Amino acid sequence: MRLHLHNILHTILRGTAILSATLALSFCDGKDPDIGINDGGEGVKYTSHGNRKPTAENRRVLLFYECGFNSLYDYLQANMEVDLPKGTIPGNGRHDDVLLVFSKLAANLNYKDVPSYLRRLYTNQDGELVSDTLKTYSPSTVASSGETMRDVLNFVRESFPAKGYGMVYASHGSGWLPNGYYNNPSAYERKNRSGSRNLSKAGKYLDIPEGSMETDDPYAFMVRSIGQDKMSSGDKEMSTYEFADGIPFHLDYILFDMCFSGGIEVAYALKDKADYLGISPAEVLAAGMYDYEAIISYLFHDGSTDLTGLYKDSFDRYDKRSGDYRSSTVTLLKTEGLDEVATVCADLISKYSGNIANAPASQIQGYFRQNRHYFYDLVDIFGKSGVPDEALSPLRSALDRCIVYKAATPSFISSFQIKTYSGVSMYLPCAGTALLDASYKDEPWNKAVNLVK
Repeated sequence: MRLHLHNILHTILRGTAILSATLALSFCDGKDPDIGINDGGEGVKYTSHGNRKPTAENRRVLLFYECGFNSLYDYLQANMEVDLPKGTIPGNGRHDDVLLVFSKLAANLNYKDVPSYLRRLYTNQDGELVSDTLKTYSPSTVASSGETMRDVLNFVRESFPAKGYGMVYASHGSGWLPNGYYNNPSAYERKNRSGSRNLSKAGKYLDIPEGSMETDDPYAFMVRSIGQDKMSSGDKEMSTYEFADGIPFHLDYILFDMCFSGGIEVAYALKDKADYLGISPAEVLAAGMYDYEAIISYLFHDGSTDLTGLYKDSFDRYDKRSGDYRSSTVTLLKTEGLDEVATVCADLISKYSGNIANAPASQIQGYFRQNRHYFYDLVDIFGKSGVPDEALSPLRSALDRCIVYKAATPSFISSFQIKTYSGVSMYLPCAGTALLDASYKDEPWNKAVNLVK
């Protein structure tokens, strides 16, 4: 999910009319001068170039995966067609870094099927910006699908051998929650079991919010799990494990531009898929987490990748604003430290399970609005559950070794204050439902820490 600030914050909206002022992109005949890809409409064909590939690769590949067949289509289009081209776009020489964009964007809110495209952006010898369509996908292709993402990434690796690959994934999001749950919990609960509420035997579960976020939220945002495709048969979203399964090889980094990607459940599911994860425990404003005009200068930074600089820049952009526009939570973490975090949490959960089962949810730092009480600060859950401070020291130390950079504004769009910030969130069973507990048991994180038994 990315947060739309309609009505109250209507000036943040960027409609498609803005595209008339963008740089003119040249759509080529699909021939890549490097590897000889010819766009064949629904497919591709290759032209052999003998032994042109060097034995050592020095270039890097950056893929923007824009899953925008939803209400974010105009924002994602503006990110890619207006803001990104203003930055420093690499050339198309054999050793130049490679900038790719996969996108499925709704043409309008009617959500009629449209093709998806994989393009390479580069500057030619005359300094002109070129958008070269490498592959066209049929209108029936679902972007929010592990199978589609796997196909795109495999094509990218086969087509562009490189020393490293990174991905920026932009769409709606609602963390680990089941497909469709966040938008309308009561409807989901009624559909999957009788009654709109599910109370534990101890009566600890909080009320299940009634109504749809899409229609009832005064800020008019829409949320989903990981990605969203609006389909006639119902919205299609990915689970954490489907997303992980859609990544066929190890990436240098995965950076999310969507809401609620900062759950420990999401991070742990992806711990073996990338060296670094860029996430947000709370929501992200619809305009996007990053300055897309500057993002390439950080990710293709003098032969290296300056992820810390990117996230400091991202946070500073929002922290300098005022009012509801000053709303941001960002975290950059190393995945190699997540196993240690899980080991420490498993020990705490085992020793203090009774405390956590009766945790005072209303006193714990949350990262949610509209009573969607499914995302609480990881460390604050244990602290407010009565775990002694000395027992929390190993968890704080493990997180310090894992988290490279974290920052949060003092509040989030007048809905909640951020008084403590560990950098990641976690589900709190006593604030959830029996149905969510059942779903949570399948999460890789839960299998590692045994939060829901």
